[in-house]
Amino acid sequence: MKPATPRFFARIAAWALFAWGALVFLALPVHRYDWMQQMDPSITAPPDAGSDNGAMFALLLLVAIVVSQLALMATAKSRRERAIAIVAVVVAFLLWTSRYWR
Repeated sequence: MKPATPRFFARIAAWALFAWGALVFLALPVHRYDWMQQMDPSITAPPDAGSDNGAMFALLLLVAIVVSQLALMATAKSRRERAIAIVAVVVAFLLWTSRYWR
């Protein structure tokens, strides 16, 4: 059995970061109190969230995904691997913009 290389673990970590980030983009609400209108439709507007830490976290997560995928693309051995990394960056950016672009 051939031992795993550090490059293999780096690739797994980059893809895990992409998968986790995509789930976070889809699962986290844009505003903290969006759930209140779903529970009680008589509430017209949710209270002011104060700070927008969720959007900042999502932006930092997007940057981490893009950097990790660009590192994968730079170290890729095949064109197919590079193309998949580019598609992952575009998908992450589209998920982020669909939720947080204002």
